[in-house]
Amino acid sequence: MKQNKYFSTGRFARLFRNDLLINQKIYLFAAIGLGLGIYAFTYFIMATNRLGFNRQEDYIPLLIFYTMGIGVLIGTSFPAFTNQIKTGNYLMAPGSNLEKFLVQFAIRIVILIPLAMLLFWLGTRLAKASIISDPAIGFDPSSIPNFHFEGLFHQLKSIDKLALYGTFISVISILFCGSVFFKRFALIKTLILTALMVGVVILTFVLFSHLFYPAETHGFDIELKTYEITENLFNVQLAAYLLGGLSWLFFLPLAYFKLKEKEV
Repeated sequence: MKQNKYFSTGRFARLFRNDLLINQKIYLFAAIGLGLGIYAFTYFIMATNRLGFNRQEDYIPLLIFYTMGIGVLIGTSFPAFTNQIKTGNYLMAPGSNLEKFLVQFAIRIVILIPLAMLLFWLGTRLAKASIISDPAIGFDPSSIPNFHFEGLFHQLKSIDKLALYGTFISVISILFCGSVFFKRFALIKTLILTALMVGVVILTFVLFSHLFYPAETHGFDIELKTYEITENLFNVQLAAYLLGGLSWLFFLPLAYFKLKEKEV
């Protein structure tokens, strides 16, 4: 059957199982590292800033640093590609490119992110439970709010939340894509290339601003004509939402086709 050429549940299950068996220590240590890391970091922040850690928003810097750790794990997908011999064995393993792509996508994104968020929730709760009260300064651990995901961005509008979630997916898609493109030091190379691309985009905006609005443009202080599309939604804002929130539609297919190219 032509469909079995691209995807078979049995082959996918075997690839998934083999990946877990081969990389079980990596996944185990990564989970332990994430859990212990967020517990220790949260405890340190709470212990050194007892009276100041009293809002849900105080968890946001912790979540940002934690998300960077998740990005490292996603940016090191396809670990076989770090070695030429392992790469050859991996590409010749029974299974289609789509199945190999989906295995890494399932483990590094579909399973990793919810598991990591659960570890973050548990780590912050345990850190709070480990804090000891200090009557001398009037500190009671109960004054520290419990972490809730829904309480972090409650002030944002629905469209802003969608753009934020879409941007997060786009960022991890870029990291995932970079792990297919580069062999060694894929994460570092992906970050460098992304920074260069962002720099080129900024310079392009500066160039066009100098060309079309020379009087209003001074150095990197560019001129952008803004207008309101709907209530509280401007054209520049919409462009940023679309660029950040929908980039994953480009990078995920790109990663798949790059994987197919490697087989050739």
